[in-house]
Amino acid sequence: MLILTNEDIETLIDMPACVATLEAAYRDFGTGEAVDIPRQDGLVANSRPGAVHAFKTMSGSWPRAGIAALRLNSDIVHWPVVGDSPRRVKIPCSAGARYNGMVLLFSTDTGQLLCTFNDGLAQKTRVGASSGVAAKYLAREDARNLGLLGTGWQAEAQVEAMCAVRRFDLVKVYSPTAANREKFAAMFARKLGTDIRPVATAAEAAHGADILVSATNSMTPTIKPEYLRPGMHITSVRGSEIPLEVLRRVDRLVVNTHAPVSAFPARGWPSEVPEFTNGDYSRPDIGLIAYEKVPELKDVVARTVPARVSPQEITCFHNYKGLGLQFAAIGSLIYASARKRGLGITVEDRYFTQTVHP
Repeated sequence: MLILTNEDIETLIDMPACVATLEAAYRDFGTGEAVDIPRQDGLVANSRPGAVHAFKTMSGSWPRAGIAALRLNSDIVHWPVVGDSPRRVKIPCSAGARYNGMVLLFSTDTGQLLCTFNDGLAQKTRVGASSGVAAKYLAREDARNLGLLGTGWQAEAQVEAMCAVRRFDLVKVYSPTAANREKFAAMFARKLGTDIRPVATAAEAAHGADILVSATNSMTPTIKPEYLRPGMHITSVRGSEIPLEVLRRVDRLVVNTHAPVSAFPARGWPSEVPEFTNGDYSRPDIGLIAYEKVPELKDVVARTVPARVSPQEITCFHNYKGLGLQFAAIGSLIYASARKRGLGITVEDRYFTQTVHP
């Protein structure tokens, strides 16, 4: 059994390959040849003011790669107000100010545990790559201008994925903190060889954008109705970033999955956290938009429903919930590459198998 760290994974991940692999996994999911088991969160009280312990699991199986994956997180989460907006923030409470999240990969041939690795880099990569897959099908082929709201770790994967599926003349990036947007723009201009410029407002980032991406941890909307224009494609990393008014104005809406996040809160504050107002567990648009009738990305990729059908359409990939299957897909790449390059620590398999019938 192989153990990998984020430091190992950083040398293994290639965004174009991740986009292509996720596209293949979505296609198999759309034809019924892959399986996703929806996310579940357990929430209980924590000793820190305003915080909870969140225990999260999601899983999926991709037979084409011979991989099943389980992703789990043990997080201390709180919702501080930054500016005038609450943000969902994880607190690194483990020794050394570290977070707790991991992915386990199993063989669909033998059932054996093959690998375990930190989920951090894989997490942002699978979100970015899924947005890239959606943009490949939903954005105009001639999209040349990208607007990006946010400069955090999710934004990094988003700009890489968008540049993997479209060739941009200009990328405009906004963050409320000038130093953050200037650093981000300089770093990714060098890395991607693209003209990336920091701008002072979200409206300026959205102006003239063919694709508009919001990649923040904001609990309030970031994409405003006035940002929309014919032919635009929009996407986000949280359901809270796209308000109902925007969702009602788009011409073609696609979601990552119909299945909601199942939350199991203890009484008191765990059942009252902001996620139940406009976040992972509930939003104002739920019940007002018939999501069961909205196409899922897997259906678009499998071509059982149409993608973009006209240059004037406003399209939206509402990425309000992830899939365990994404970790099986990204994990298959990570595991194969690590084995090929001899990375990681190998532990005897007998510690993870047993002769006793479970």
